[in-house]
Amino acid sequence: MSAHAFASVTFASPRVAARSRTRGSAKPTRLAAAADGSASESGFTDASVIANNAASLDGKLRTLVVGVEDSQGDERLNHRNPTSGTLFKHKRWLDEYTVPGQEVTLVDLDSGKKCTCPISVSPYRARATAPNTDVSVVEFLLDTDSDDGDENFFAKAQPPNRLVVSAVTGVGFENPMFPLDFNLKAAVDNKHAIVLIAGGARGIGPMRSTLEWPIVASHADKYPVTLFYLHAGAKESNGKSAAFVAEWHEWRGGGVAVVPLFGDDKNSNVFAVQSSIAGGAPVECGGKGRKVLGNDSTNVTVLMAGLTRDETKAMIAVFSDTHGVPKSNILALPDKRGVKK
Repeated sequence: MSAHAFASVTFASPRVAARSRTRGSAKPTRLAAAADGSASESGFTDASVIANNAASLDGKLRTLVVGVEDSQGDERLNHRNPTSGTLFKHKRWLDEYTVPGQEVTLVDLDSGKKCTCPISVSPYRARATAPNTDVSVVEFLLDTDSDDGDENFFAKAQPPNRLVVSAVTGVGFENPMFPLDFNLKAAVDNKHAIVLIAGGARGIGPMRSTLEWPIVASHADKYPVTLFYLHAGAKESNGKSAAFVAEWHEWRGGGVAVVPLFGDDKNSNVFAVQSSIAGGAPVECGGKGRKVLGNDSTNVTVLMAGLTRDETKAMIAVFSDTHGVPKSNILALPDKRGVKK
């Protein structure tokens, strides 16, 4: 969601074999001209599709696993002169991925199609997936039924599709009206209760990376962390069209209350959120019986991603206007694929 759009609402894993390549930093490549012969772009890095896995039981949501060429440099040089090893170090592509909610633009070299997507795996896990190779592995949650034709294309991409990827961009969750006041790391440092509100596939992907982030995962063991997953599928789907169902148990075991909300009725979803705030998340949803907002609503941070404009308005009204969560503590994830009304 753009700053203008946000303001207008209310207050304004696979193992990867190393690729042989000359040692050095991640090699930017010049993006090949699109199919229509348009001008090329620079600053992109070679990549390829490693896998395309089902992220929902019905297979409509997909996890696209991408390997990005990202040389570590020559460790032997670092070891040779340990007192000045920085002489031989360089910045890797993955070094720019530091907080959940950051995004990447994927470009298919053969078709020229492109899609800007938030990374759906945490910075920590991205580094741990292939730590000793010259390939960095990242994941993206995509919807085969998306209203974005380019997203549909990438949701169906298969190995060994050749891609280029942009640098990692964005600052993650933010409030454009209070850009210097607050962020997710500050929320954890200040021991806030954290509420995550995800809307469909575009919301749950970056929320997954948030819940996997070690500082949030450890925070959930001591303080309230609640995920409301809106548009988790049709009511009659019995969870088959929701993403990452197999991981919900792990999140709940770590102290997170995971509350899936099925169907697309905004009023029903708002009522379910209000009910959880009033009486606590349903027992079967986890959360260790904690209050969603803890004991002080001024010490609460709300993260939103993938919501429609109307849903954003409604959630701001619930948390800020009704329950007194400071508006500076309501952080959103910009969605460059457009905000639905």
